[in-house]
Amino acid sequence: MNRLGSSILGAALAMGVLPATAAQLVVEVTGLEDDQGQFVVEVFGSRVGYPRQPSYTLSVPVEAGSARAEFTELAPSDYAVHGWHDRNENGKADRGFGSEPFAYSNLPVGERGDWEETRITLGVDPLNLRFDFAPQRDED
Repeated sequence: MNRLGSSILGAALAMGVLPATAAQLVVEVTGLEDDQGQFVVEVFGSRVGYPRQPSYTLSVPVEAGSARAEFTELAPSDYAVHGWHDRNENGKADRGFGSEPFAYSNLPVGERGDWEETRITLGVDPLNLRFDFAPQRDED
């Protein structure tokens, strides 16, 4: 890098113009019953908005009972993750009769929890979460 480029880079760093370290969160989803609709992943950046106001939301296609959502520009921090199979693509997690399957970070599929139960810590290294919707078999 030439002297001018180094000066510009140094000035940008000093002024805080360049982005802070970004972390990656990958949510892998398996075991969905069908490929209907989409899978929605919500990431909550604080206890204040949880569980109604996500900081980030991604809707991804479902293929062969699986889906994958990548959040690549998150700041290292604490988060909670909620995902559901939005079969009718209405953008809402339908509950009750004909409900759509859902999961929260740190909990078994189909269980809800508070911020402390679902909170994960994202550092500078990538973090992979897995939601497995396949029916669990009892081992005899």
